[in-house]
Amino acid sequence: MVFMSKRMIACDEAAFLISCKQENRLGFRRWWQLKMHLLTCHLCRKYEKQIAQLNRLVGRYREEVNSEACQHHLTEEARFKIHHVIERKR
Repeated sequence: MVFMSKRMIACDEAAFLISCKQENRLGFRRWWQLKMHLLTCHLCRKYEKQIAQLNRLVGRYREEVNSEACQHHLTEEARFKIHHVIERKR
């Protein structure tokens, strides 16, 4: 049991690994630590599902935006107002 307690990770580290897993592959040790944590923590399993769903939705949104030509252009007046506000805040 001592061996397992030294290898267990906290929820904040699990959340970090879940995010990392979305970007790239985890090494075996980190993957195993995450798997062991997810076996015991229902909140992190729920978080993992939510992150996966969010990534799917963002991916779908990107595909839709890329497939359609962007038809929204700012008018000269709108550009001038935005530029003016930015310059004033500097």
